[in-house]
Amino acid sequence: MGFLFSLLIFLCLPLVGAARDLTQSVGPQNFPASDPLPRILEKTKEYCRRLGTASLNFVCRETIDERQFNPPLRIFSSIDGGGHRHVTSVSLEYDYQLIRSGGAIEEKRILLKENRQARNEPNADLKTQLYKHKYLVFGPVGLLGEYWQPRHSYSYLGEDEVNKEKAFLVEAGPSGPPEPNLLYGKVWVRQKDFAIIKIEWDQRSLGNYDKVLMTARALGHEAEPRVSIIGLYSVEKNGIRFLDRLTIREDYDSKRGTFRVSETTVLYKDYRFFVVETEVRY
Repeated sequence: MGFLFSLLIFLCLPLVGAARDLTQSVGPQNFPASDPLPRILEKTKEYCRRLGTASLNFVCRETIDERQFNPPLRIFSSIDGGGHRHVTSVSLEYDYQLIRSGGAIEEKRILLKENRQARNEPNADLKTQLYKHKYLVFGPVGLLGEYWQPRHSYSYLGEDEVNKEKAFLVEAGPSGPPEPNLLYGKVWVRQKDFAIIKIEWDQRSLGNYDKVLMTARALGHEAEPRVSIIGLYSVEKNGIRFLDRLTIREDYDSKRGTFRVSETTVLYKDYRFFVVETEVRY
């Protein structure tokens, strides 16, 4: 049985004119006076406003490695059941460019390598087999931006570290029945400037989570999905953080153990910045 599905991830959410519907959303949460969360939300809203309105023009190298296991790979166990396993692999390498000027955002790719074979394909499509992504740099806006904050309910989970940087850990969930395009999950906020440095998106907020549930049913043995989608924003320019790694692991827990159906790694490196300009300062 094959378990291939397309995991569509759209992390760029409506940015232009988003404030117009703020009065229609759920009211703000009430917090104890000692709770640090209100200040974190206010400062991250300002950071997301800077990110969401910034003029950007940069180029970087984007490398993608996808692997799908059929039958699924048993993990967290020394016993794998034996037998033949087919691993479907896709490797891609692009020159990736993002340009944002005013309200217009444009992504461009030049395909350099496909499955380790040299290519030179301008204006190339994203040839991934398991998932799609778009505008990842704006991922924080969908969780902590001004338009989206009233649509979330937040919890402060304490302090943590990411690459030796102290961070606040905040969890964002839907404030009511999730509306279209609402993403939620955990966010790591750098303490010194409230920049978002890590995001772990909740699998249930994926646009096609129903396909994940279909895969769980196909696996049987009361399998439950454990899809991990983590982005690290470790590259910094003019106070804005840029993505350097996205990892997606499609695991399922069942009575027979934990199984991995697929895993994907996307790396961004060799950034060249032509424009990174922000208008809102704090």
